[in-house]
Amino acid sequence: MAQQQTPRQVAERATESVEMPRTGPMLLGVFGNETAPEALVRLPNGQLDTVALGDRVNGRQVVAIDTGRIALARGGKAYWLEQLGGR
Repeated sequence: MAQQQTPRQVAERATESVEMPRTGPMLLGVFGNETAPEALVRLPNGQLDTVALGDRVNGRQVVAIDTGRIALARGGKAYWLEQLGGR
C-alpha cells in the first residue's frame, strides 16, 4: 500500500512551535467525554501522566477538566492550566 502525503494544513498544524514552560506541569491534551474527562499532563520531571477529576498533579488536586484546560487547586486557591498551543 502506498503512503499518502500529509495534507499541507495538517502538516502545518502538527508542526506548530509553542513555548514550553521550564517549570511546573504542562497540559498536553484533554480527552474522554463529559461524564469521564481525562487529561494528559507532562510533569516537571518529564514523566507523562493521565489524570481525572480528583487526581493530584504536582501536589494540587484536579478540580475541573474543560476543553483545552484543567483547574488545579491547593489550599483553597485554584488556577487554570491551559493546553500548550491554545485550545
